[in-house]
Amino acid sequence: MKSLLKKLSIVVAAVFLLSACAKKDKAAPPTKSFSVAKFKANLQQEIKNSAATMPRGYSFVINQNGKWADTSSYGVASMSRAGSFTAMHPDQEINIASVTKAMTSVAVQQLLKKNNLKLTDQIGQWLPIYFYAAKEVRELTFVELLTHTSGISESSCDFESMKALVKKGLDDPAKKKKYANLNFGLFRAMIPFLRDKSSAQSQEASMVPQNIAGFENWLNSQYIGYMQQHLFSAIGMPITNCKPSDNTAQAFNEGENIETYTPGDWTSSSGGGGYFMSTMEMARFIAYLAHDETLLSKMQREEMDSKFLGWDTWHSQMTVAGQSYGKDGALQWGAPGLQTLIVKYPNGVELALTINSYMGNFRDMSTMAKDAYNAAWTMDK
Repeated sequence: MKSLLKKLSIVVAAVFLLSACAKKDKAAPPTKSFSVAKFKANLQQEIKNSAATMPRGYSFVINQNGKWADTSSYGVASMSRAGSFTAMHPDQEINIASVTKAMTSVAVQQLLKKNNLKLTDQIGQWLPIYFYAAKEVRELTFVELLTHTSGISESSCDFESMKALVKKGLDDPAKKKKYANLNFGLFRAMIPFLRDKSSAQSQEASMVPQNIAGFENWLNSQYIGYMQQHLFSAIGMPITNCKPSDNTAQAFNEGENIETYTPGDWTSSSGGGGYFMSTMEMARFIAYLAHDETLLSKMQREEMDSKFLGWDTWHSQMTVAGQSYGKDGALQWGAPGLQTLIVKYPNGVELALTINSYMGNFRDMSTMAKDAYNAAWTMDK
């Protein structure tokens, strides 16, 4: 009996030891933490290393958990005729270029919900009658415009270019995937109808054909008015439009000789670009879009991300923490130019970045930002 008990005790001890080892093997894996300070320092270095020449000026804002976390600014925003410089800073206004598309996308998603429309619904009934839209244009869907898969290839967003394309039809309806500003420029003509169809129809009937220019100015004002009321004022931003102000940054070249360009009024070609706002205001927009339901519901935000509605797939890069969602902008006027970027990262971090110079090629800002972001994660001790 004693021998049997001894054997049983040995077996129990062995089981206990195996159990202890198993528990030890199941210890929690090491975790990583994100450092805003490292992200900032890394991005400063990425910008510095991105070209042989430094930007004339840049500014970026980092958000975390829906709040401002840190900023960085460098260089100059503008140069007077006398040769004096104004320093770049986060509240410096700039033409945000195609970052406008992400904002127009939000407006469209709001209005689709208001009108009980689906992304796959056709756009035809929301176009002005005097556009005389070709059948294949009328049959385009909202999602095709919002994802640059419509087959439209026109980059100019003025009304003459818009009407010519819509009336003529697509160059090659079989070739759907093509980035084109007019995909979003068309919404400048449609948002007034989506906002209040009967009012827009009455306005068109009373002004066309005798005052087409006046009606197109009305469409412009309705687009900008909707954006102000339902996007910018809704998140506490001041009057925001597509005209430069005394606080607008100039576009520069890079190198020894200085060339500048002052962007003009984009009101009559807005929708796919053209808004003027500061880096801090861009950061405010992306924070509200990522963390709040003032602009879009949680379900709408998830659909915007999953279908890349207004995001660039090539600027929405995979990071060590998961998928990011980004939209960039770039403008060039000969030697001078500028670039803009907003990115929503997966751990409650957002970035708004502006650079007001062009060095002969556009910087790959989303990759620079991704690399800076990835290197900002450290292993917890």
